[in-house]
Amino acid sequence: MTQSLVGVGFAVLAALAFAAQSLAVRLGTRTRSITEVIAVMFGVNLLVLLPVAGASAYPEYGLTGTAVAAFAVAGLLGSLLARACYFVGIERLGASRAEPLRALVPLFALGAAVLVLDERVTPVLLLGVALLLAGAVVVSLDSRAAPGTESGRQLLVALAFPVAAALFLGIDPIFTKIGFADGTPVLVAVTVRVAAAAAGFGLYLLWRAMREGGVQPIGVNRWLVAASVANTVYLLSYYEALARTPVTVVTPVLSTSTLFVIGGAALFLRKDERVTRRLVAGALLVVLGVVFVVRG
Repeated sequence: MTQSLVGVGFAVLAALAFAAQSLAVRLGTRTRSITEVIAVMFGVNLLVLLPVAGASAYPEYGLTGTAVAAFAVAGLLGSLLARACYFVGIERLGASRAEPLRALVPLFALGAAVLVLDERVTPVLLLGVALLLAGAVVVSLDSRAAPGTESGRQLLVALAFPVAAALFLGIDPIFTKIGFADGTPVLVAVTVRVAAAAAGFGLYLLWRAMREGGVQPIGVNRWLVAASVANTVYLLSYYEALARTPVTVVTPVLSTSTLFVIGGAALFLRKDERVTRRLVAGALLVVLGVVFVVRG
């Protein structure tokens, strides 16, 4: 019971860090591209994780072939594909509207956990997930009426990016749990995850450089650094939560980031985004859903 409560605490911390990252990305993309955001984020992730994990786990890193493969797949899904999709969603929709769509993660995570990990689902848990989804739907409807956003097919494409991020993030914990089954320490697991995702991103940059005939310079601003630090805290807290608590609890609790993002947007992004009553209603549905998920 104590371990589960500690896991929920880490999940809440991860949600706060994720929200801080999202707001910083929104501010950073005023002057920098998504590619630059991701490149700086991987750089900061590895700068922090490699020496800390190397020193803390030496000489036994607890890695097996299965664990490395599992954490690498989780990284490609969650730290590369989901990250790219989500950041594009923030750029096109705004943080306050992209984030609730990313909160669809519990839908995909619940299905994957039941099918692959054979985790238990209760009616209360299902009610919580339903409320989370209802909140996401409300915010999606609000996106259609928001001034300055795209419309028609362009809006559907924009909405698809954070939903795709939710799909990748929903599958990601399954591989993480498989990796933890071999006893890998959290710091080592996160480092393998990020290194695999960074390698995949490096291959993308190499392909782009060959296509465009040169390497494009990477610019940095304070918001990109802030987003990268917040992302590192998020990853560590997220893995600490998964190491202690079932996927069906961790992923819905992470959805409280929706409330934090909307609150942060109302305070810090007034020039970029308009927080409406409908957005607030959607956030409250998410919070209520989390309450039921934790009880379930």
